Amino acid sequence: MLAAGGIFSFGALFFRATDNINAWQYLTFRGLGAALVVGPVLWWQNRSELAAIRRRLPWQHGVAGVLLGSMMISFIVSLTYTDAAFVLLFQAAAPITAAVFSWLLLRERLEKEAAIASVTTIFGVVIMVSSGLDSGIGWAILIVAVIPAGLGVYSTLIRAGVEGDPLVPVLIAGFTCAIVGAIVSLAGEGLGVSLRDLSISLLAGALLIGVPLPFFNWAQRAVPAPDATLLLMSEIVLGPIWVWLAYDETPAKASLIGGVIILGSVVWLTLQASTDERDVRTSRG
Repeated sequence: MLAAGGIFSFGALFFRATDNINAWQYLTFRGLGAALVVGPVLWWQNRSELAAIRRRLPWQHGVAGVLLGSMMISFIVSLTYTDAAFVLLFQAAAPITAAVFSWLLLRERLEKEAAIASVTTIFGVVIMVSSGLDSGIGWAILIVAVIPAGLGVYSTLIRAGVEGDPLVPVLIAGFTCAIVGAIVSLAGEGLGVSLRDLSISLLAGALLIGVPLPFFNWAQRAVPAPDATLLLMSEIVLGPIWVWLAYDETPAKASLIGGVIILGSVVWLTLQASTDERDVRTSRG
């Protein structure tokens, strides 16, 4: 789980490393790279009965795959308008949105701690949004906001369709990303890119999505949810650092303040949930 978060953290760095490629061209090849890795794995696992993949696909996982592709698009497009720290720290609110959507969609109880963390997170988001408005990226904030909201719905849908293969949504997401990126690219500048940019885009999909997600899916079967949330914070913490070291991309102070508030509320909620789980296990002997 920790390794998956660490690999995910290089997403912004790979995009910044390209020379002359727009977001939609990058998304086309990034999605294709992810599909080229996950597709063969799915085929190998189900080679004796490929039709079983479709039969075992809950509708929730199908929707989750499209939603995941939309979040991949939002992540890259938002990086063309703002810095990596703003996007990733905004993304840190995902565990809070997951708790809220689980309450709304699955009728799970919203604990007092989750409600407190939600209010605190909103405060941090307001600070970050204010910094974005001051820097002139007001409408682009809506694109960034798709990520934590989408992640909240995505995790809820994945949990609702527990019988499905967790790799199928990733394959759907890769194709969604590639198809949408190709349509927009062909309507504009086309798909002609340099070999270097093509290689970076394909590797970003293969290495940063196709490879770590199987580890993530396997690990989440054994790692308790609160611990998983903390381990995946490695992406939020490390992502801005890589871009800062390589390209001296420094975020606004308001973004950092708001992001720290969001991270603090998530870590506090996670530690509370972890304590509750340990208490339950102890009471059962």
